[in-house]
Amino acid sequence: MNKQELLEKVESTISFVRSFLDEYRDEFIYENEGVLLVLLDDILHDISDGQIPMSLYERISRLLDTLNVENLRQVQQLNKERHNFTLYKEQSDNMIVNSVFVSKTYYLLKAIGFVNSNIVLIGANGSGKTTFANSIRDKLESTDNGIVIPAQKILIFPSYDFIPTYRSAYSAYQNRQKEILDDKQTFNASKSDDIPYELTKRYGSELRILVSALLGERMARRDEYCSSIQNGDVVDTNKFRSSLDDVIDIWNSLIEHRELYCDNSGNLQIKYSQGDETEEYPAFRMSDGEREIFYVVGRVLLAKPSSLIVIDEPELHLHKAILNKLWDILEVKRDDCMFVYLTHDIDFASSRVAQKLWLKSYTSGVLEDWELEPISDNDIPEVLLMKILGSRKKILFCEGKSGGIDHQIFECLFPNYTVIPVASCKDVINYTRAFNKISNKYADALGIIDRDFRTPEQLNKLEAEQIFSYDVAEIENLFLVEDFIESFASYKNEECDLINIKDRILRIFADNIEQQNSFYVTQKINYIFNESHVRTGKTKEEVSTQFREFVDNIRIEDCYRERIEVLEKIISDKDYKNAILFYNNKGLHTVVEQSFGISSYSKKALNFLRKSDPAKDILRKQFPKGLY
Repeated sequence: MNKQELLEKVESTISFVRSFLDEYRDEFIYENEGVLLVLLDDILHDISDGQIPMSLYERISRLLDTLNVENLRQVQQLNKERHNFTLYKEQSDNMIVNSVFVSKTYYLLKAIGFVNSNIVLIGANGSGKTTFANSIRDKLESTDNGIVIPAQKILIFPSYDFIPTYRSAYSAYQNRQKEILDDKQTFNASKSDDIPYELTKRYGSELRILVSALLGERMARRDEYCSSIQNGDVVDTNKFRSSLDDVIDIWNSLIEHRELYCDNSGNLQIKYSQGDETEEYPAFRMSDGEREIFYVVGRVLLAKPSSLIVIDEPELHLHKAILNKLWDILEVKRDDCMFVYLTHDIDFASSRVAQKLWLKSYTSGVLEDWELEPISDNDIPEVLLMKILGSRKKILFCEGKSGGIDHQIFECLFPNYTVIPVASCKDVINYTRAFNKISNKYADALGIIDRDFRTPEQLNKLEAEQIFSYDVAEIENLFLVEDFIESFASYKNEECDLINIKDRILRIFADNIEQQNSFYVTQKINYIFNESHVRTGKTKEEVSTQFREFVDNIRIEDCYRERIEVLEKIISDKDYKNAILFYNNKGLHTVVEQSFGISSYSKKALNFLRKSDPAKDILRKQFPKGLY
């Protein structure tokens, strides 16, 4: 379908709908007719303005077909001499009801930028994911253009004395999928009269109805196949393959060491092999995860062509490797459909090849109220950006890896922050800058880095960008703060010879003074190269001259002398506080271990920190006050 064809279809629909509603408005006033007319006008303008890509024309066309305007037009033509509204009321009612569903679907597509791909909406609990799912599901009552797989479900696998007919089973399935199951209630299990039996029964029929539909379809297809053979017709065996056959194949591809099959009596059985032994048992003995696989696959395969498939919390009770493989298979199997995942699981979201958006809030109503934040290309990796974009706490980037010592210390000290460890100090700096440039976020970001021989000038410049350091050379030195060591010793009931500990650390520092000073000078030179540049010259001679001037300004001797004087004074004054501020050496904890006769001081100190609020207060004093 090209642009002109779609425009003509929309214009024809608008013309007919307006004239029909004008003709019969005195007979019946529709509450939502305004929604329909606004919707059609918006679609027309969006197509005309080139907002909708050509790849979506067919989907928009099929969405318009859902209104069933053509049926209403035909009925009117057949009865054009009889201006009796009751003849058209059922068809017109369907058009108005369906328009609400079409509106929800269309404005979702518009809100996400008319992408022709699967969609992942990431949002925290309470952001409106389930509200959106239920509002869509509510409008499926008169349409077959989508399904919603709910987050809440009780999957009780049925057994049968007889298999229901396909017509009755599928009718029950169609009716059930249009129900809204969203009973977010809390029950007191200690009270015998508070057990939600009726609610459990209602939810528990979900899988029974699905299995009935799958078995009924299988039996119907096999009966048809047998009849064709009996009549001597040429048959295509693939034509009589049922959805249940596909469900079984997909289930078996995901579950190892087990084989699901349907016997000749229509009973679903599982064959379990271990070594030379084989065991068989009925399908109702499936685990929770196995049932969820069966349920999800069945729902997706039974969806009508070109459906909108909305999945609320697709994470299920599955290992991530199986989970990702499941949705990969279903997306390929139903590539005619559009999958919309509603999730708060960042790992799952990152596994999907899809358009990803942060769902900040959604409010249902006659007009949809969306607050979406695209997760677009950024200097911050996608999976990390998804993790932090919706945080309502301030973000604190730190060096290290998840679960590393930096991460654990900062989570103890700053519980009011979302602490995000990244690989290096360079990443902390870059991610803090990048995140603070993002508009419409809930919170700002701060960064914490080791001092790592940085000059006061460097540190002040970084603080202006919300990137801070602390009053020790590196994170490990926090556990060498005098008050912390004494507090730890008291906690462990250990004798604390703090003077000896300090003296030994100062002696080690004195032995490494040349190396520490050289590291500092190197850092200073790198800083000059990063922050300065050679002035542009018009000739080769000018370039050479200006380069020499640039290099001459890097006064290594002066820098070395100034720094060595500072370090020598620290040692001569036995200034322990400044020693752990200037001295980078991750091996200093051995001094404390030898003094106390213990091992793994870092680990024990961290456990102590978690338990002791006074210890937390001691270490917080090593940080800028703006952090706490």
